[in-house]
Amino acid sequence: MKWLVSLLCCACLCYGAFDEESYLFEALDYETQSRFDKARDLYLVLYEETHKLEYLKEAVVLSSALNNPNATLGFANEYLALGGTKDIMLHKVFLDSYLKLEKTDEAIKEALIIYKSEPSVMLSDILGSLYATKGAYKEALEYLYDAYNTSKSADIAQKIITIELSLSHQKKALELLDNHIQNYGCEGKFCQFGIAIYAKFPEFDKIEYLFKRAFDENPTIENARNLILAYTHRKKFKEASEIAAQFPFKGEILLELYAAQGDYYNASLQAKYLYEKNKNPYFLALEQVYSFESLKDKKNIAQVRIIATKLKSAIKLMQTTDKPASKDEMINASLQLNSAQMGFFLNFLGYLMIDYEINVVEGVGHIKKALEISPLNPAYLDSLAWGYYKLKDCVNAQKTFGLIPKEEVLKEPELKEHKALIDKCAVR
Repeated sequence: MKWLVSLLCCACLCYGAFDEESYLFEALDYETQSRFDKARDLYLVLYEETHKLEYLKEAVVLSSALNNPNATLGFANEYLALGGTKDIMLHKVFLDSYLKLEKTDEAIKEALIIYKSEPSVMLSDILGSLYATKGAYKEALEYLYDAYNTSKSADIAQKIITIELSLSHQKKALELLDNHIQNYGCEGKFCQFGIAIYAKFPEFDKIEYLFKRAFDENPTIENARNLILAYTHRKKFKEASEIAAQFPFKGEILLELYAAQGDYYNASLQAKYLYEKNKNPYFLALEQVYSFESLKDKKNIAQVRIIATKLKSAIKLMQTTDKPASKDEMINASLQLNSAQMGFFLNFLGYLMIDYEINVVEGVGHIKKALEISPLNPAYLDSLAWGYYKLKDCVNAQKTFGLIPKEEVLKEPELKEHKALIDKCAVR
């Protein structure tokens, strides 16, 4: 930090005597503009000139809003070494940095301290996901159930169901899925997740029954959408179209119908149209997924590179949030785990970068982030294991692949193929 501050101070001295108030107002102005790097630098100058620790603390907090956790930890540790207090705000800064650096044990310690003072759904969710990453499923379920009982969040329900299934607790998993859909409905990725679970056992009649009953009792657009989704997954396109004709659906339902029928080319065009219409980067990301699926020649690396680049840009746009109202909200927003949709896109991007050897190391990084969202997702674990295999890290490849339930491997030809190659790699 010293060289940076010295450079900034030299620039200050060139313009005369130091004016604390002016620099403070300028820093605050940069904050309101969300130019956190500029604001942080000014607080560092303010600290160097006045030796007031509160300015260094402001620099630490603002640094956490930037994507450089190592630098943030450096500032934070210097603040503590100079006599600063490690209050809840500082614990949040450390937690945020450890999460970004994937330091699970350190993150758990910080999260537990914060949880004792400020228990919240977000902290329970974070702790549950961290414990799941470590394979401590008892602790993971304890915190995730605590978060779910308060929030009834579909994302948290999905995490719990995934863990329960990995522990062969089929009855508990299906009971939670049934109760959540009956009491709170479902939408988007959670509906698709639920349908996939019911189809796996198979209990597909149940999802159609639940959605049809909900639609008959309350024929809203959302209930119609869910029933159409159930019909399309069962290839009952006539019934799906009949329901769709009763409502002024937006373009999203047409997108879902195209995707369900495997018409990925038209799905990609519809996603592109929806993105151009409302500028929601979710549709830009979907366009790339469906564009890849519709490729006639999936060996066309140049085309895959273009898709991966656009998908990476879409994910970056999806991760851009509105400016928080306060520093505490800014930290909390950074700590907030992403949705299941983000996990899907991160895994898809990571796998493309690994399988086509665009940038294997970067691809592995994306998949690790996806696993933070859904730690036991078999597809994500397979992608990570495949990344380690491509990096010739046979030990981690086999260790990671070993976390995938055997029944999942037996069902998927691609998983069988990967297992055979990873086993050979480990033998060498």
